[in-house]
Amino acid sequence: MKTFNYTLNHKAIENIIDFSIFKKEKNLLIQIFCGEKKETLEKILNKIIKKLPHAICIGSSTDGEINNSNISTLKTVISISIFEKTSLKIAYANESSSFLNGQKLASLLCCDESKLLITFTDGAVTNGEEFLKGISSINDKIIVSGGMAGDNANFTQTFISCQNKILTKGAVAVALNSSVLKVCNAYNFNWSPIGIEHSIDEVVNNRV
Repeated sequence: MKTFNYTLNHKAIENIIDFSIFKKEKNLLIQIFCGEKKETLEKILNKIIKKLPHAICIGSSTDGEINNSNISTLKTVISISIFEKTSLKIAYANESSSFLNGQKLASLLCCDESKLLITFTDGAVTNGEEFLKGISSINDKIIVSGGMAGDNANFTQTFISCQNKILTKGAVAVALNSSVLKVCNAYNFNWSPIGIEHSIDEVVNNRV
């Protein structure tokens, strides 16, 4: 596996990304993290799909972008990964609940060789906990990565993408299927409390 990261600026995308080096690659995953307008993401998607029609492409609006050690806002970062012995499958869901979206994506994408599910959901409507429960109800062994879309802290509208389709509600996901790929995860609950102590007066599901 090899990954190439690019931060777009005011130059044409062809002057930043040398698409020719990816044209012969069979298993190509492109992740787009867009801190700009939805129309900007649409233009980027159309250009990428035209240049690399065989690529699997997933995207999300952001509240900040990361390219290696650099953190930015109001920009777009594109991550292109090449796999030799891993196949990719993509799908989207826009069901009536977050749980059903998780179930649908897991049902469509997970198989015996699935090692990882990369998924993005909208950040305004989706309940992340219920979404993950939906995935687990179908496959409780699959490792899940990704996150919920942001909109630069405006809290108005987020968007995600599957190939060149843009959604403002729902979820998108890519499954990485392989007999040799190794995927590991880690977590850390060793947090220290900060700030003023509060009493919680009301809770609705997982929302305070």
